[in-house]
Amino acid sequence: MDIQLESVFSMFYQPDECISGFSYSSHEMIYFCNGCGRVRINKTDYKYEKNSVLLMKNTDIKDYVAESYTEYICIRFKSKKEIQMLQSGIYPLGNNIAHRLFLRIVEEYTNKKLRYYDLCNVIIVEILIQLERESRVENKDKDIYQLINEIDSSLIFRKNVFDISKEMNYNYDYLRQKFKKITGVSIKKYIIQQRIRNACALLEEKNYSCTEIAQMCGFASSSQFSRIFKEEMGYSPKFYHGE
Repeated sequence: MDIQLESVFSMFYQPDECISGFSYSSHEMIYFCNGCGRVRINKTDYKYEKNSVLLMKNTDIKDYVAESYTEYICIRFKSKKEIQMLQSGIYPLGNNIAHRLFLRIVEEYTNKKLRYYDLCNVIIVEILIQLERESRVENKDKDIYQLINEIDSSLIFRKNVFDISKEMNYNYDYLRQKFKKITGVSIKKYIIQQRIRNACALLEEKNYSCTEIAQMCGFASSSQFSRIFKEEMGYSPKFYHGE
């Protein structure tokens, strides 16, 4: 088997405890039973919290800062193949999956029953598979969050849903469902809301007329702008502008 367990142990951090420039010759997986804090791995910052797993490779240099009392379980192991499927970082795992697997390996390693070492290695593989699954789900959603960021950072976002789905290589209906699941509204509605937010910012500057702002924010006409603004905000853009 590619996985070779080295050790399993439980420890804790006190509030505000810091560890800097730490590295180890083996890979590590740390399950945070409680608490919260920050971890820096090779100059990249992560935040840990209860029920998250930190994966670190033997080439990583890491710093810890515990923001509250934190109990954790650490697994140290060797691997050449399995570890290549994952990146170092924090993996949030739901449904107590991480908790269950880490408690199992602690029990096996502590009691040392027949072939405990082999079973511990199998459990490590299972944890790594769960982390890989979580990673793929996050990567899938990453495209949606990039789209949200593109909309948020644009004064006028002119792409329609068909263009977006083709650009992202997504099925049209899947993209609509996925976007609404994350944001709570349709893509069309989100774009309108973002245009209204941009319009509000421009109205507050008081440097442009309502007609100019309607054009700047991508509305077809000042009447359309006024109608949609009132639907979203409950009052007219002129009232918001202080005219």
